[in-house]
This record gives sequence, C-alpha cells and structure tokens, in this order.
Amino acid sequence: MLARVITLRFNPVRSSFDDGPLRDFLKDKEVLSIRDHFFVKHEVPYLAVLVTYYPHSPETPASPAPAQKPAEPSWRDLVTAEALPLFNTLRDWRAERGKRDGVPPYVVCTNRQFAAMVQARPQSLSGLAEIEGFGKAKLDKYGQEILGLLRQSPAPDPPAAVPEMHHG
Repeated sequence: MLARVITLRFNPVRSSFDDGPLRDFLKDKEVLSIRDHFFVKHEVPYLAVLVTYYPHSPETPASPAPAQKPAEPSWRDLVTAEALPLFNTLRDWRAERGKRDGVPPYVVCTNRQFAAMVQARPQSLSGLAEIEGFGKAKLDKYGQEILGLLRQSPAPDPPAAVPEMHHG
C-alpha cells in the first residue's frame, strides 16, 4: 500500500476545486481510501487529499506477489443484488453532495465505504465510525445524512428458515 497527498486549488471561475491532477493520478490505481482536509491560504481555498492506494499499471499484473497479502475484493464483489438499490441511492446522494460542496464525489465517500455501509447497515454514528476511512470529519459532515438514507431503506429479509424434517 502506498500513500500520496495531492493539493487541489479552488477555481472561482468554475466554483469548484480543480481535480484534474487527482483524476490523472487515480487513473491506474486501486484506491483504498481517500481523506481530505480543507484549508485556506492567502484567502484561497484548498483541499489536501490523502490517497492510499495500490499501484496498478497496464504493464504490471493486478495480482499481488506471493509474499503480499491477497488484495481485498472489489466493492462490486461486496454489494449484493438486493443491496444495489441502496448502494445506488448512496451514490446519487454523494454526487449531489459533492456538487453542493464543490468537491469530487470520491472525496465525500468511496464506493468501498458505501459497500461496507450497505453490508453492515449501521444505525448510529458509532456504527458508521467502524467503516474504514470514515473518521470524525466525515462523521460530522455527512454522518446524519447517510444514516437517514440507510434508515429509509428496508433491511434485507433474513434467509428463510428451513423447517426441520422429523423422521418418525
């Protein structure tokens, strides 16, 4: 796992952060987490983005070397067909929230974080805090909205119990 900090400057003409350098950097990487920190320098807003990632380039295979631990499954492998509507609801919310905040959607939450949320269905901020990469800043900023979306979606039905066969 590697980490990189990329600083994005606010573009007042576009009313958003210029995320071109971040998008270019992420093209051939498997992102594990993204954390952001907003700051102002000389009256100009900036967003410092810490990316933890695995490097994957076209010429190197995505499979880990034997000495490394196996790669974590893709978020796509973690989201069941039943959970997909909730996952998509969270992604739609993320897109709108990112536009409203002037940040790219992946700064709000990653797909992996959403996959973990639809699996765990946390019902409290402390439950949400157990999602990897979801720290105090994200809890304070997005926690209540996300919990509201999770509560609106019915929990999946538990598997039906198979009646026991009694042999007489």
